[in-house]
Amino acid sequence: MYDKERLGKIFSDIERYMADLRGMNVKSAKDLEDKRNFYSVSMLLFSMINRAIDLGEEMVSANNLGTPSTYKDVFHMLMKGGIISKRLKEDLSELAFYRNLFSHDYYNFTEKEVFDALSKIGAVNDFARRAKAKINGK
Repeated sequence: MYDKERLGKIFSDIERYMADLRGMNVKSAKDLEDKRNFYSVSMLLFSMINRAIDLGEEMVSANNLGTPSTYKDVFHMLMKGGIISKRLKEDLSELAFYRNLFSHDYYNFTEKEVFDALSKIGAVNDFARRAKAKINGK
């Protein structure tokens, strides 16, 4: 069973973070040379990816798909359960890699890595749309 209140908060956060990212108007890695942009975008990405993982964990649990041991496992289980495509699983797994980079290697990542993650963040919106459709029985 889905926790509708928790899911509502997750969806709301994803939408808010995406709007904030669009508002940053970052078009290239060069835009991230401004440290305010660099740290703001990296934190928004980190937060958005965390919420995608939260959403994935909620979907795994509600659909009795098992117990993931890593963030990437969450998306693998969702693919195996027919909830997301292989392509979306790959994109979300790559974002999980960036999440770990931002979390554990924060003193070492570059403007290029932040921009690469930013260029892939649309996968979180795709996942949120797919999750909403699944929750609503579509």
